[in-house]
Amino acid sequence: MKLHAWIFAAAAALLPLAASGQDAKKWKPYQFVGNERYEYKMVLREGDEKKEMGFVLDIRKKGAEEWDVTWSTKTAMKKAEGPEVLMGGLGMGVSPAFFLMNPLFGAFLEQVELKEGEKMSLFGAGVVKVTKKEEVGGRTGFVCDLYTKQDDKDLLAWSCTVDPALALPIRSITYEEGKEKQRMDLVGYKKD
Repeated sequence: MKLHAWIFAAAAALLPLAASGQDAKKWKPYQFVGNERYEYKMVLREGDEKKEMGFVLDIRKKGAEEWDVTWSTKTAMKKAEGPEVLMGGLGMGVSPAFFLMNPLFGAFLEQVELKEGEKMSLFGAGVVKVTKKEEVGGRTGFVCDLYTKQDDKDLLAWSCTVDPALALPIRSITYEEGKEKQRMDLVGYKKD
């Protein structure tokens, strides 16, 4: 495990303690209300190659304490491809939802006050900055950028746009060595 991953894991455990005295409005990830449908466009980049997919998450109330959850992926495939069909087009058995929001990063975002210009230090391992508001998929949210320390420089590792009324980000972009690696953009949200 890289040192940065270990520091983030330790910091995530300490964050609720550090923020317990704050009264500011915060985002609550994964707080679904039920009977809602999230639809995303996903773009994966590998070098100069780009692959587009669709990802849908549908959450229905089954009872007072239960949900029916359905997710699906949509991607163009070549007839000769095999395991990729079974694995949702990724070919590695990873859910596209992992690229939407790593739960570790979600723990940091829960602690940030959602207002432009806000910053939160991650115990010397990096910083989260709320930079602006933007519209994605007909929703408005706050752009939260996660920078990690590498060789004494702050490098953008993840950018996430959060609509505080929704349980999931409306945009999520991961970066590797300063270049966009994966992107998920909300194209539709419906609650009935």
